[in-house]
Amino acid sequence: MASSQPRAITRSDPTRIEIEWSDGHRTVYGARELRLLCPCARCIDEITGQKLLDPARVPADVSQSDVRLVGNYAISVAFSDGHATGIFPFRMLRANDPAEGGGAEGGA
Repeated sequence: MASSQPRAITRSDPTRIEIEWSDGHRTVYGARELRLLCPCARCIDEITGQKLLDPARVPADVSQSDVRLVGNYAISVAFSDGHATGIFPFRMLRANDPAEGGGAEGGA
């Protein structure tokens, strides 16, 4: 079973976040991948779960300007496009690992 507890979260540059999970697996998110995955109420309809965010409105060169822990369960990310309301639970980040076929554009 995949671990959803991170051992380390590294923001190596403004375009990339790397998560090392407690089971040794590593997940790398590009800034745009993470922005498209945003689960906030402005990006996902809270009632229907329908995506509201139009990928065409997210710049290809979007970056992260800030990453913070939210309790022991998530991170929040501020993006260069001004968006900063998403809370990204660790469980969701592990489940949508782009290298394992997850992610906003690859399916969940």
